[in-house]
Amino acid sequence: MRPEPRYSAKHHLLPLLADVTHLRSMSLADWDSTLRLARQARLLGVLAHRIMHDPALLPAVPEAVHGHLRSSINFAAHRLQMVRIELGDLEAALPAGMAVVLLKGAAYIAEDLPFAQGRMPNDVDLLVARRDLDAAESVLAAAGWEAEKTDAYDQRYYREWSHELPPMRIPGHALEVDLHHTIAPVTSRTRADDALLESGLRPLPGSRFHVLSPADQIIHSVIHLFQDSEMSGRLRDLVDIDGLIRLHMREAGDWLVLHERARRHRADELLWFALHYCHEWLATPMPQPCGVGRRPSMPTRKLMDLLMHHACLPLIADGGEPRVRGIARGLGQLRYHWLRMPPTLLARHLCHKGFARLVPRSD
Repeated sequence: MRPEPRYSAKHHLLPLLADVTHLRSMSLADWDSTLRLARQARLLGVLAHRIMHDPALLPAVPEAVHGHLRSSINFAAHRLQMVRIELGDLEAALPAGMAVVLLKGAAYIAEDLPFAQGRMPNDVDLLVARRDLDAAESVLAAAGWEAEKTDAYDQRYYREWSHELPPMRIPGHALEVDLHHTIAPVTSRTRADDALLESGLRPLPGSRFHVLSPADQIIHSVIHLFQDSEMSGRLRDLVDIDGLIRLHMREAGDWLVLHERARRHRADELLWFALHYCHEWLATPMPQPCGVGRRPSMPTRKLMDLLMHHACLPLIADGGEPRVRGIARGLGQLRYHWLRMPPTLLARHLCHKGFARLVPRSD
């Protein structure tokens, strides 16, 4: 077994994300590893904005680090402009009478939320009601968005069992558009209450778009990380949850609303995990650590510890990937598929995918 790397995200990256003044205790060697970890986690722009926001901290940042921070801010600004261009084109293409919701990064950027400064998005996530899905897809296709090419089985998978259509992109555009009709796969263990989501929608001032309620934004991010991903390298999603909580959870009533909506979306156990790791890693303020949500069983908590510590966090693995990380990533993949589909459908899906790999495609 290869030795563990000297540096991990727990040494300086997590403390910096919890409190940027931690940089006063960092050496140049510490910065070297932390920049690499932050870039790998797609969080360097976020950290750079937080540091630049407090000019009193700049003298404590080594001169050699300043260029990395400035370049990450410039690159994040470029991605931000790409999102705004895409949103402008989408706004012009989608019919005015259709309620269209921005999700995740697109929503944070459009709302100009402070924790989203420096974020580097790869796509734009939209949500429409299931009844409007075909119409929205047709309108986007007519306006030049092209769907990712998939076979007949994948098309059925997306349209009957998933919560979104295949990604769409206008040729030459930098960003994909993901068109959702709900926030969790329709076959998954956690199945969101669509009527509850719709009842909490808020119009975005100066725009034809809507956004989810604050509690539903948190719950969507929680579902995305703890159910709808393999969890490998997904620290940025936890940082989003931390930012949403710091922004929106200000009074006891806010926490009660969050707990009740998580219960109705059947995501209360996932919420427990989110609050646990936010508090442990990012010092997220909350009235009672892990007091919101349904406490998972001990075996489930042990598995999640393995996944979060050895798969979710970025790693400098100059000597190769540690064995425990490979095991954690494999378990994350298994858990991801298990939570997305009931056993019979999962067995059918895996058999189809396995057979498809053995039989060459004829293009």
